[in-house]
Amino acid sequence: MNFHKPKPQKLYEQIATIIEQKINDGDILPGQKLDSVEQLAKNFEVGRSAIREALMALQAKGIVEIRQGEGTYIRQITAEDITLNIPNYASFSQQDLQQIFEVRKILEIGVIENAASRITQSQLALLNQSLEKMQAYVANAQLSSDADIQFHTIIAEAAHNPLLVSMLQSVSQPIARQIQHTRAFLAQSNEEALHRLHEEHVRIYKALEIHDASLAKQAMSAHLETVQSLLFNH
Repeated sequence: MNFHKPKPQKLYEQIATIIEQKINDGDILPGQKLDSVEQLAKNFEVGRSAIREALMALQAKGIVEIRQGEGTYIRQITAEDITLNIPNYASFSQQDLQQIFEVRKILEIGVIENAASRITQSQLALLNQSLEKMQAYVANAQLSSDADIQFHTIIAEAAHNPLLVSMLQSVSQPIARQIQHTRAFLAQSNEEALHRLHEEHVRIYKALEIHDASLAKQAMSAHLETVQSLLFNH
């Protein structure tokens, strides 16, 4: 196994690394304003251009926010910033995708319990629209898959926990293409299976409509079992 000699860090990269480490250690807190460029240059005993490059690098990573005329602030981390660190999925094996789907099942079955009690009338209306799209575009794998994903995303949003939405999107993206291919396959060979999927979505919707968490959980669990079978066994 061959290794290449690591390249030495540039000055601004060293500064950025030090600032980032202080943030990770809790020495600099989210929302806190950093010293001015001039003061940081004095503290690091470097030129101001090196400080500016370091701050721009940190901003590109989403760690700081440079506000024109105000200064540089440490960003507050929001739920949207937090995702499961799933690498490039282009080379995933079937086993990888099955494991990701298992995570999705755990998340969705947990999410729907909260969604059942918190879902609004406007979200129910959006769910119904997604159902109609899935039915109308049943022969179009791309559009029906989009409506399918939209349906599940609305349920996650109904739980009113942005972190759950972000995590669910992280595990849904790697299998989105497989869902599309499976729908295309079923449209050609097993329309009955597509009809069953639609009926399962309807059952989920009806359970949410009456705010029955137990029934919604059962319907979602049964649906995901069907999806798992179709995705990996067809």
